Amino acid sequence: MTETKHTPEIPADAKLLVEGINLMFAGVGKILGAMEPELGNQLIALAKRLNPADTPAVPDIPADEAPKEQPKKKAPAKKQEPATALTADDLIKVVTGKIKQDRANKEKILALLKSYGAGKVSDIPQDKYEAFLTDVSAL
Repeated sequence: MTETKHTPEIPADAKLLVEGINLMFAGVGKILGAMEPELGNQLIALAKRLNPADTPAVPDIPADEAPKEQPKKKAPAKKQEPATALTADDLIKVVTGKIKQDRANKEKILALLKSYGAGKVSDIPQDKYEAFLTDVSAL
């Protein structure tokens, strides 16, 4: 036989609950009305239809508070941002991470540096940073 736990009832005033829910509907209606006036008005109208006669009414949005429909702005054309410039420090961080990941990568990176004609990362020409990074990442 299974036991069921009895949860004590939480005393609640139904009228206060409904009043609070109506107030929330009005608040959401105002928020939506600020972003999309028609949608906000529809929500408020729905709340009024669902509102029983013995509970407080959902407040109207006063005309002076009602948002004016503003013309929709066109989204600005997306600008193609230039690729962030890699620095020697960026490459050093990646190389250090690869070596920490696997000590055997040290010899591979040294061989890779030689193929770029460099003895150390800071000797790599800046125009070859991306290619070097791609090669290191492949390790």
